[in-house]
Amino acid sequence: MKRRAAFTIVELLVVIAIIGVLVALLLPAVQVARESARRSACINNLKQLGLAMHVYAGTTKGVFPMNGNPPNAGVTWNVWERLSAHYKLLPFLELQSLFDRFDLNGTWAANLSGPMQTSVPAFLCPSASVAKPQAPGFSYGGPGSNYGWCSGSGPYTTGYPNLDDLNGIMNIRVARSMKDVTDGLSKTLMAAELVAGTGFSQGGGGSPAGPATYPFDVFYAGDAPYVALANKRFPTRAELTAIGTAALAMAGGGSRGNNGTLWAWYAATHSMFNAAAPPDWEYPTAGGRCCPGYADDWWFGVVPPRSRHVGISNVLFCDGAVRQASGSVDVVTFQRMGSRNDGAAASVD
Repeated sequence: MKRRAAFTIVELLVVIAIIGVLVALLLPAVQVARESARRSACINNLKQLGLAMHVYAGTTKGVFPMNGNPPNAGVTWNVWERLSAHYKLLPFLELQSLFDRFDLNGTWAANLSGPMQTSVPAFLCPSASVAKPQAPGFSYGGPGSNYGWCSGSGPYTTGYPNLDDLNGIMNIRVARSMKDVTDGLSKTLMAAELVAGTGFSQGGGGSPAGPATYPFDVFYAGDAPYVALANKRFPTRAELTAIGTAALAMAGGGSRGNNGTLWAWYAATHSMFNAAAPPDWEYPTAGGRCCPGYADDWWFGVVPPRSRHVGISNVLFCDGAVRQASGSVDVVTFQRMGSRNDGAAASVD
């Protein structure tokens, strides 16, 4: 009987090489397919939030919730201890039981260590990096928060006192309504994506010491470039560059990496953003002076949408539509989308 010839080493190497080439060809396609699925899930999350917001408004005669919800009367929390609009939407996201766990007659610490640490998939983008959890030595850690509400067109954050400059749909002291969106619901930003920080900080302040990392962390630029703005609601690209340059130098006292962690907290970089700069701005997310409440309640800041999708961030408009916006969008166009009432409607379309 004639013996069957075995594969030679050369033949085996050729087969292995061919398999390797096929894997190399298929892997990018698999990665693209996975990212496409993650991006679709992210779009669906924003649509859920938009629908929940409109259902909520249907129960309040068109009034949207504030993004700074205090405790019940007679209960004292610090000024930076407020609950976000995310919290108010829980019953409309089929999360009534989680909503009921919050205690507005109790302490902030109990809410922070309790229901605020519950991960909610609707507030998480599958493409985003995982947020740092609450731990000893890391203040305001949490389960993650990748979507924020729009405070307006200018570089101001939740603590800024002039409500006229906070010209977006969301505010921490006033509950705005659909009738306040005079530029049109389909032309005004409601929400967009955020990313989580690395968990490291420079200059002290509730996080382990470590490098400031773009695009994840918040770099502090100091107040000077914000005070110098000619038009507080619509900064020019040159003025934004000055802020970004000061942020890179950390002229305002270092950096923080505890952003994007707590969906139930009112703070900018946790549940709010502004449209002062385009999505995925080439400079770091920038605060003013650092940091009365960490990455949260400073007056000034450029907090643009950011995502880990390739080339785009998903944005939600007040009519519930979700669109894709890139960093190449015109600065003024994007700012006007962030304002609800400037009289010059704009769109990414």
